[in-house]
Amino acid sequence: MIRLSKLLECVGNCSVLADIGTDHAYLPIEAVRAGICEKAIACDINAGPLKIAKKNICKAGFSERIEARLGDGLNPLRENEADCVVIAGMGGMRIVEILKAAPKKIENAKLVLQPQHDLEELRRFLHSNMSNIISEKLAIERSRFYVVLTVKGAKNAKDIPWTDAEYFLGKIESPDLLLYLCEMRKKSAGYFDAITDEGAREKEKKRLEWIEEKILCLQRNR
Repeated sequence: MIRLSKLLECVGNCSVLADIGTDHAYLPIEAVRAGICEKAIACDINAGPLKIAKKNICKAGFSERIEARLGDGLNPLRENEADCVVIAGMGGMRIVEILKAAPKKIENAKLVLQPQHDLEELRRFLHSNMSNIISEKLAIERSRFYVVLTVKGAKNAKDIPWTDAEYFLGKIESPDLLLYLCEMRKKSAGYFDAITDEGAREKEKKRLEWIEEKILCLQRNR
C-alpha cells in the first residue's frame, strides 16, 4: 500500500504514535511491526471500525503495544502523550477542526497530515498558528494522488511569507510532481468551464495560471 508506506516514511521514528481516525488500525500495526514506534494509540470516533481494529491488533500480536481508544479527534489523548500524531484520509477543514479543538495535546508532537481536499486552507491554518511545514510528499495509489504534510515545531516569524500560489500549489517534493500538476490542471479546467459566477471564474482562472507557470518551470528544468 503506497499511501501507507509514504505515511510511515514521514513518521520516521518515534516513541508513541497516535493515529487519529485509525479505521482498522493498519497504520499503527505496520508502524510497530517495522520498529518505527515503541507503542501506538489507535483512535476512532466510530465503535464499529474500532472493534475491527482491536481484532486486527490482537491478530498481529501487538495487544501490549497498541491501545485502541474510542473518541472524537484528539479527545482520547492526554497532553503530549504521543510524540507523533497522524491524521490521514479526512478533509483538510476537518483536520483543522481537530487541531483547533485541542492544541495543547499536540504542542510538542510531530504531525503527519494527509488531507483528501482543502489543502490550501490547511496550509494557511498551519502557518496562521505558527506551525512549521517541513515537507510535502506525494503518493500515487490506484491513479489517485495523495499529499502528505509533515509539520514540526514553530514557524520562524522571519521566514519569507508564502505567496497565494504557494498556498494553493504547496511546496511538494516528488519526482511525480509534473503528473500531479497535470491532474490539477485537468480538474481546474473542468471546474472553470462549469462555473458561471464571474468572481469564482476569475479566481479559478488565476489558479490555472499558477498551475501552468509551475508546469512550464518544471519542463524547462528537466
